[in-house]
Amino acid sequence: MKNIKTLRLVLSLSLIMIFSSVATAQDIMQNSNNPQMEMSAKNRVEKWEKELSLRAKQAILMEKKFVEFDIKREKLLGENLSDEQRLNRLKDLKILETRELRDILTKPQFDRYLLILREEAQATAPPQNNGN
Repeated sequence: MKNIKTLRLVLSLSLIMIFSSVATAQDIMQNSNNPQMEMSAKNRVEKWEKELSLRAKQAILMEKKFVEFDIKREKLLGENLSDEQRLNRLKDLKILETRELRDILTKPQFDRYLLILREEAQATAPPQNNGN
């Protein structure tokens, strides 16, 4: 009799944990509810699929990460911060996004991802005045 009560308790707690984790995971995607944001994430994933030869599962995970970080970025841009604070927080967010993508990509894919990001950053950076 005591074993049955214990079993019911364990089963109930397990079900609660399972459903709460599923709800949490879906919460981020439901909060986006922004077709433009989702389309932007899909477009970025398509670019990276070509550059990194992503597997289907990697593409799905990457798209979810992009949407998640777009939501965080949008929320950050809505906060009342100084330009310097906002820039620092955006940099931190990009670093965190890159770290999380490292878990999705293989080592060679991640190395290529970093290389492409650096090349894009150099191409868009304003020219440096070297004292001439």
